[in-house]
Order: sequence, then C-alpha cells, then structure tokens
Amino acid sequence: MKKYSLEKYKEAKKNRRMTKITTITIIAVIILIVVALYMANNDFRTTIDRYILRKEVLEERTNSITIDTENLSLVYAYGRRLAIYTGGNLSLYNSSAKEVANIEITLSKPIAASRNNYLALGDLSSPKACLVKSNNLVWQKDIEGTVSKICVNKNGYVAISTEGKTYESMVMLYNPKGELLFTKYLSTYVMAIDISENNKYLAVAEVDNSGITPTCKVEIISTELARTNSENATVNLYEAQANEALTGIKYQDKNNLLCSFDTYVVQMNESSCNKIYDITELTAYADIRLNNNFLRIDKEKSSVFKSDYRLKLSNSEGKEKSYIIEGNLQSVVAHNKMIALNLGKKIEFINSNGRLVKRYMSADEIDNIIISDQIAAILYKDKINIVDL
Repeated sequence: MKKYSLEKYKEAKKNRRMTKITTITIIAVIILIVVALYMANNDFRTTIDRYILRKEVLEERTNSITIDTENLSLVYAYGRRLAIYTGGNLSLYNSSAKEVANIEITLSKPIAASRNNYLALGDLSSPKACLVKSNNLVWQKDIEGTVSKICVNKNGYVAISTEGKTYESMVMLYNPKGELLFTKYLSTYVMAIDISENNKYLAVAEVDNSGITPTCKVEIISTELARTNSENATVNLYEAQANEALTGIKYQDKNNLLCSFDTYVVQMNESSCNKIYDITELTAYADIRLNNNFLRIDKEKSSVFKSDYRLKLSNSEGKEKSYIIEGNLQSVVAHNKMIALNLGKKIEFINSNGRLVKRYMSADEIDNIIISDQIAAILYKDKINIVDL
C-alpha cells in the first residue's frame, strides 16, 4: 500500500485550482477580445452576425407573398401577423407567409393602428370602423361623423376622431367589446389621439386654425370623468406657441405621454408637463413612437467614428443607449419596440435596447418597410418579403 502524502494532495489541489483560474482568465480575455473586435471592426462583426449569430437575412431566403403591391389599399403589421386589404377582403398572414384568416370588410380608404395582437381599422372620410384581435373580427360598426384618426391600446380600447357638420371634430372612446364610453366634441381639428396603457387617459392633439396663425395644444382627458361630463374631463393641457408644429404624440409603458414638436419634445402625464429635449442642428431625425424610449439620430461632431450618424435611445430616467449607423441612411421606421434603419439595399433592425436584431440584405433599393415588434414586411412592386424578428 502506498503511503498517503498530505503534501502531495495539497500540491495537486493547488495545481488544479491554478489551472481552473488560468482557464477562466483565458476564456474571459478571449471573450473581451471578441466583443472588442465585434464592436470596432465592421468586417468581423458582419462575419459573426452572418455565420454565428445568424442575424443576417438574404432577400432570396425570406418568406414571400406574391402580390401587386401598387394596387393594395393597405399593408399593416401587428404582432406576428401581416394584414393586407384589397378588394373588400382583409387577408391575414403569419410570419411564414401563410394566409391564416380572411375577413370581409368594405373599406374604401382604410387607415390602421395596432398594439400587440389588436388591429383597429377605420375608413378615412366615411363612418366605418372595426377591431380585429389576432385572426378574428371583434366588432365593426358605423359611427357618428367621418373617420379622421384611429388608435388602440394593448387592452383593446379604441379611440376614433371624426369630422362632423355641427362640430369641427369629435373624439369617441370604445371599450374592447365595441361599446361607446363617451364622445367629446371639439371646435378644433384633431391631429393625433392615443390611449394610456391603463385605459385611464385619452390624449388628444389639436390645432386651432381660427386665429391669424395656427396654434397646437395637447389635452389629457380622464376617461372616468368623461363618462359623466366629457366637457369638464380635461386633467392636463399643454399649449404650444404660435407656429410651433406638432409632429406626434405617443403614450409609453409607464403612462407618460410624449409630444413631439418641430423643435423640441415634451413629456406629460395627468399632473405634470416637462420639456425633455431640444432639437438642434445636430439632430438629423427624432421619433417618439417607441414603448419606453425617445429615439433620435445625431450627426457626429468629429470624424473619430466611421459613421456620420449615431442612433440614440433615451428613456424617462435619462439613461441613454446608442448604436453606430454605418452607411447612407435613407429612412427610419419606429414602432413600439423595434426600429428599422433603411440603408438603401440593406435594413438594420434595432430593438429598444439599441442592439441589432436582424440585418436584411436586398438586391434592389428598398422603398417601403412596415414593422411590428415581431415581424417586418419589405415591399417590392410584385411581392412582399416577411422577416421574422
């Protein structure tokens, strides 16, 4: 029997521990080097995205719907579905380009809004409106006045603005069953509407053309108060200066309302109103149509970076994330949690954390992109390619 050696045991244990530490250190260094190369080197990043992370999608490898897109009345993405309206039929497709439902609706000039699995449709300049959830028609009806704007929140509440004969505008709120909760009559023209995620507030952006110069305002309406007295249900109001153009409003996840103007962005709720950003000469693009971020694209001040532009995402707490844009930026599309950067023959899909989700490569220039949080539709003259995000 071999004599047991405590010293040899301790030495072997020490060697194993050192080997383990050395291995972990080497792996950590390799990971740091790979991350650094991924961030700094475009060719290396492209190789990793294409062959390892599988983020790059080629046009010929996508699911496709063959259709004459120039004669379509509406193409809209919501959830993991693509809605195509033509000739009195709303066809719904999944991300595999398979038709999963067909709904007969008569709409001459359809407009749409969506949130999660809800799709709200209105017929511009006519009284028709409806709500679709997933693959099913929930309700459809003729309403008072002619439709001008429509929106829906994640719970299926629908707001519709219409133009009438007696009043300049009317705004109506419906519950998910299609029951009218209230109507508010306005002497102004409605530019945009949105519903808070907790269903408690309706935001209405208006323009008053009665004066020498147009003036814009945004009012927040309590949906509870409006059910009994819509004329006295406004809980907060922001009035812009004359000639300050409003470009959009959007309720975010924490029920804060962002209002974008041509030179600044305001954040509102039921009790406060604060300017959170001033647009400068370095701001190439700004957008508020995300769930929990304010998006802007800034021109770089110096030539340190390879790109001329940088995408920046700021949340309500002031934290910022960025993404370097390399290439000739043609257009930007933002929707809830997803951003599409059109770079001519390439689209980069960025999530609200500032990270690349997919890169779509096309043989031809790309003109039109439609996105939801989960799919993207790239429109060509004779087909629609679907990218699963």
